[in-house]
Amino acid sequence: MEYPERIVESAFCPRPCYQYLADLADPEDWGEDGRVLVNYIDFTYRRAAELMRRQGACGSYIVVDGEAACLDTGLFTSRFEEIYALFERNSRPDAQPWFLKGFYKASDTALAGIDVLPERVHYAENPADLVYDFHLAVRPNIDHILGDENNLLRVPEALRGSSNARLLRRVFEGAIAEAERKAAANYTIAVPQYYNGRIQLLLPLCLTGDMPELALTIQREEGFYSARTCLTLEMAYNNARQICRPMASWLAR
Repeated sequence: MEYPERIVESAFCPRPCYQYLADLADPEDWGEDGRVLVNYIDFTYRRAAELMRRQGACGSYIVVDGEAACLDTGLFTSRFEEIYALFERNSRPDAQPWFLKGFYKASDTALAGIDVLPERVHYAENPADLVYDFHLAVRPNIDHILGDENNLLRVPEALRGSSNARLLRRVFEGAIAEAERKAAANYTIAVPQYYNGRIQLLLPLCLTGDMPELALTIQREEGFYSARTCLTLEMAYNNARQICRPMASWLAR
């Protein structure tokens, strides 16, 4: 069986299904129009498809049982019952091969036809990657970060402009050093995200005051952390939510 890269390539997904999922799952802020939830399900499918392509017939992250297929969403009801996505084969020959029937908790009779429910996807091959190691220094590539137009557009407007170039660099260096100290004092400050097949960590950057305005992305290398980009807090939350609901106070909703 082939596993397309994105869920919309594999299945037609009616939008009302996502609203039902938001109501079924433990209450959470999914952003405007539920787009964080839509992205979350897409990312979950992508990871499941990636693991299935890697493991082949041995994989159990997407279970196909006759005319139905099933995926563990990684979400739970308020009573901690797992929620699954159930697909049926699409009867339209000119459309995606599957049709999203809906989202169901594990005890729902709609899942009775699935003999063995799928496994939940994982992102970290080494769980230690999810935790900030204060023994490792952060080596930021400031020139790359501040030389990228997209990064600069995320910087507070008061710090932009060629006349503020040196000031911005000093502010960034200070904010990164402060973020390192915060994470060293409390490792839960560093929030994991999954990007390009690797676990990265997000650190809060306070540039103009005491409240974080950006998130610095750091990636573990041999003996240190590299840092080459920064994200808006909205982008950081969306990425971090792939793995789990961020509970760090600076990113939590």
